[in-house]
Amino acid sequence: MGFFDTYGTPSDIKADKKLATDEMLAQGIEQQEKLLNGEEVLNAKGEMMRSWFRDGRFMPSIGIFGLFEGKALAFKKGAEKAMLASFKKSFEDGEFSSFIKIVDGKREANTAKLTEARGKKAKPATKSK
Repeated sequence: MGFFDTYGTPSDIKADKKLATDEMLAQGIEQQEKLLNGEEVLNAKGEMMRSWFRDGRFMPSIGIFGLFEGKALAFKKGAEKAMLASFKKSFEDGEFSSFIKIVDGKREANTAKLTEARGKKAKPATKSK
């Protein structure tokens, strides 16, 4: 039996669907809820997710970008679950749409920058002998 009989024929590789910014925030809220409930949540690299509640400050993020442009809200210890529930409702009601649009722009700019950098580093393929 040949290689292709065993493993199939080559097909196009489809890139994973990238989440929209609001989908990323919704996913982040779910992950934060799990963290607050004591569950272990890992990121794409297999590392522990960081809580949005650190050092007395609430700093929600979308990917590598802070939702509130580097600013944070103070919170009292023990109020994390209530604050996150309120945050989730406000997000669902569209209260953060202007912040999400700003992060959208930053994500697009970052993607363009990375694409350009990859293009500059691209080396011509070497021929097989």
